[in-house]
Amino acid sequence: MYGRYFSPGQKVLIQTLRSDKLPARREALNVLFSSYELGHFDVLIPQGWPAGERTPFSEGQPLEIISERYGIWLKSTASLHSHRSDKVLRLRVNNDLCLFRHNPQQRVDTRIGLRYSTHGFDLPTFFRQWRQQISKLASTDAALIAPTMSTDTVNLSSSGIRLPVEASLKKQDICLLMMTLGQPSIPICTLCETIWTAPAENGQRQIAGLQFLNILEQDQQRLANFVKQNLAARHRKQPVAAK
Repeated sequence: MYGRYFSPGQKVLIQTLRSDKLPARREALNVLFSSYELGHFDVLIPQGWPAGERTPFSEGQPLEIISERYGIWLKSTASLHSHRSDKVLRLRVNNDLCLFRHNPQQRVDTRIGLRYSTHGFDLPTFFRQWRQQISKLASTDAALIAPTMSTDTVNLSSSGIRLPVEASLKKQDICLLMMTLGQPSIPICTLCETIWTAPAENGQRQIAGLQFLNILEQDQQRLANFVKQNLAARHRKQPVAAK
């Protein structure tokens, strides 16, 4: 079954929900399928994850893997079997592969406060930085001293964002993104992967599409509510067509 729907180089999202120590959150990695044999997946981490570093996924922890092939969306549960090298994870799949209908998230063009950082860290360091940042933002004092952010026009959903970035950002680059949604509030911090880039119309910067990998559940819900409210407000402002 798995051999029918997965082929080498196919993109696979591994995600897990965690609630230990920090607030409930999703942590995820985009990887590439390598091989399947006897109930095990081998997947490649494009950015690498040193074998001596603990991955975000503990052995035996429930995981979900999601992929797409020929327009068909695929989902299965799994767990980490072993960390075989700096590039390879082995997963134990539960032989419960199912096909599902993908419903795109609502999106809206809007203006929000933004600040992002690439810094050239390795992947484990990015994960640690994100956990440290959300831990700081959990306190009121941290919210009051949150960094000043520039305001820019973006296309936003609860799962990703399209925004103007510096030309140095490339596909598969990881970055930390901080956002404020207009009214004074605790910023949202998410760990993102760059999915695509394209030249901006003015030729000075570029546009990038980022996928949220790590995000607090409450922040993802805040984003969904913000998008829904913006779309509803725009609908109310639309002129009524004359009969």
